[in-house]
Amino acid sequence: MKKEGELLIVRSSAPARKFDNLGEVASIRVFLDGRRMATTSSDGTLRVWDLKNRIMLKEMDERGEGMRDMALSRDGKLIASSDYGGYVNAWRGDTGRPLTQAFDSGANSLDLSPDGATLATGSQRDQRIKLWSTDTWKLLQGEMNCSRQIHCVRYSPSGKLLAVATDHDIQIWNPATSQRIKSLGQHYRTHSLVWTPDGTRLLSAGNPIIREWDSSTWLQVGDIWTGETDSFCQCIAVNSNGTLIAYTTIANHVRLWRISDRRTIAIFQHSDTPCCVTFSIDGKHILAGGKDKKISEWTVPEHAWPENALKDKATHQTQDYDTEAQDCDTEARDTDAEAQGSETKILTMDTKARSACISGDLPTAEELLTQEIDTNGNNYCAYANRSVVLSRKVDWDHALEDATMSISIRPSLMGYISFGIALCGKNKVRDAKRAFDLAFTFADGDSKTIHFLFMIKAIALFNASQRAEAMHRIRELGAACPDASITLACRTIEVYLHVQLGNNALDRACPIEAADHFTAAVNTGTFLSKSAVHSKYEEFVVLFGCDFASLWQTANQKRCHALLRAGKLAEVFEACQFMADMSDETTRADSLNWSIGFMKELSTFQDHVPKLESTPDMCKYDDGNDSISDIDSDIEHVDNVVS
Repeated sequence: MKKEGELLIVRSSAPARKFDNLGEVASIRVFLDGRRMATTSSDGTLRVWDLKNRIMLKEMDERGEGMRDMALSRDGKLIASSDYGGYVNAWRGDTGRPLTQAFDSGANSLDLSPDGATLATGSQRDQRIKLWSTDTWKLLQGEMNCSRQIHCVRYSPSGKLLAVATDHDIQIWNPATSQRIKSLGQHYRTHSLVWTPDGTRLLSAGNPIIREWDSSTWLQVGDIWTGETDSFCQCIAVNSNGTLIAYTTIANHVRLWRISDRRTIAIFQHSDTPCCVTFSIDGKHILAGGKDKKISEWTVPEHAWPENALKDKATHQTQDYDTEAQDCDTEARDTDAEAQGSETKILTMDTKARSACISGDLPTAEELLTQEIDTNGNNYCAYANRSVVLSRKVDWDHALEDATMSISIRPSLMGYISFGIALCGKNKVRDAKRAFDLAFTFADGDSKTIHFLFMIKAIALFNASQRAEAMHRIRELGAACPDASITLACRTIEVYLHVQLGNNALDRACPIEAADHFTAAVNTGTFLSKSAVHSKYEEFVVLFGCDFASLWQTANQKRCHALLRAGKLAEVFEACQFMADMSDETTRADSLNWSIGFMKELSTFQDHVPKLESTPDMCKYDDGNDSISDIDSDIEHVDNVVS
């Protein structure tokens, strides 16, 4: 390692791993799940790889002509590529099935809009940007004439702008109106462009310099970044949290720079000229490919990993934080000031939208958050919050779209939480677990936030029918954590989960199974009758609609109903007496009012079925049995797997 000023520069000529390709590698894209990457190469083949096992999963042949640029949709369902003949083709990202016949667009660069609905292609041949519908693969109206040979086309994270690198300047276009907004860096040839995840900066790479542009003023930020003298810069990439950039040079190097102070922190030596570079989703590795017909994986220095760079990033971004981040911070302060009861604030949500979520007025919450997004299309907080609302409305597809948009604008704690919740709703449990794992990297080491994340993850997995695992996680955290408040929270959630299991059993006409769960809830939650649970754990109410306000009363009352439906009259009287004896001053009046109505129901039941003491044969097991014994058995299985 070489010391430059006060910074140690890591130099390496030995990549951590290599993937052998059959041709020169032209472009690399990593899927959002972090498990796969796609590459194009000079042998005319697009390949999808398993990153963990370093094996090729699929090959997609185009026309046999060397490939150039490639675009991958955020959901990983669409891959588009261009070749040296100017033809474009597209495939399903999961199956490799062709989506269209190759068509001639003259493209040498292309990019997909953030929503995946539009493909933008840029041509050196006719010097035009063309927009194509990914639904019909027909040319949309409004071509953009750049009047210069086009080298690179890149959508902004919001999709509202299109940056175009030509051999003369950088042009900023509005793709919705086909109007050019600005021309930057005249007389400088630019080869590669990349936006920071929040959309506040555009980075352009030429030979051998990098420029940083402020997207609010379109002025250059600071001086140019000078790399290796007389070294042609091929490609530039930025990591997921916007702290590092990597770029390739014809001097066979990949250089890693820290954005906050523009310092080189690593130089990786390739065996031949690297042509493309990207970061892994977790930001811990760089993947680069080129003329050596290999994809080399390099390890980012540990101090620069996203979770280790958060504090440094926060320090250096104080002056130039984007508008939407300031809005989110302001909302967080307002929320903290106006909702004192919550112990840990994870959602930076406007107070009115939060109140609507708590009261269950989801249409109003969605409308308020949509207004925020319409006002500022880069408001990643609003996208994450609306995703939560849509998940509560069981609109999983749109919830997943909003969560993906939030992460693409700026990866964040709430972005990955909403992503994990939406993936659970889609029953993509493995992907959801990875999303929650990434959320932990944004907890900034705060123990309460980490513990609450464990609980949020458990509830989301429970809702994805991973009930035994969810219960196991909650019990394990409650037993292991020395913090009494976290133990109390875990017991509260365990009560809530038992109540949900009991409700499910009642829906399946299994009253004895339901009574067992409600009894477990009552026994676990004897402390709840005196606790102001609703205000203490408000985040769970906002995220999942959990009714913690009267959890103990609910468990007791539903136990009585379940026992009555099961015909266990003696146990019904015992349960009613227990509830009366255990009620405190705050719950006694409500319990008394409920008891009056329930006794009338009990009297009616006794008149019609005076001698019933056996279980009605009504239980429907065709959609799964969640009895206490089965849950405990599954938890034991989880324990064995973990151990």
